[in-house]
Amino acid sequence: NKIWAYLIDFSRSLNFNRFHTNLELPPDYSLGKMDSFKINHNFGFGNYDMVAKIKDYVPPNRLSISEYCPDDVKKGFPHTIIFLIKTALERSELKYTVSGTYGGRVQDMSFTPILTGVMKEELLKIKNAIESSEIANKSMASKTVKPI
Repeated sequence: NKIWAYLIDFSRSLNFNRFHTNLELPPDYSLGKMDSFKINHNFGFGNYDMVAKIKDYVPPNRLSISEYCPDDVKKGFPHTIIFLIKTALERSELKYTVSGTYGGRVQDMSFTPILTGVMKEELLKIKNAIESSEIANKSMASKTVKPI
């Protein structure tokens, strides 16, 4: 539940990807009330205004988002991201998949190692953010003073 709550807070979770330069969320957005939002990307070749469309979500286990340029679907890096949370006993695992194409085999081959590095960096930041929020909540709870 902690991982799910973090993932659907797009203002936090999607800002860890270094390709995301600007995220335009409506005020007081909610996953059930919103199906798309604007997101600006910079893949190293200039800025691309893209639409992020929520394709699928199954709380608290699966979230799928498709990102594409509305004016030209072949522009930029049209892709789908899938977050899948698997739980077992006291442990949770977050699987993160990105699938898409940069427009051709040569471009995809050169972009794949960059994308892999960005994904690893993003997952580490997400993991650290979730774990540090757990530590902060535990220390706040232990320091709560009982009223007289």
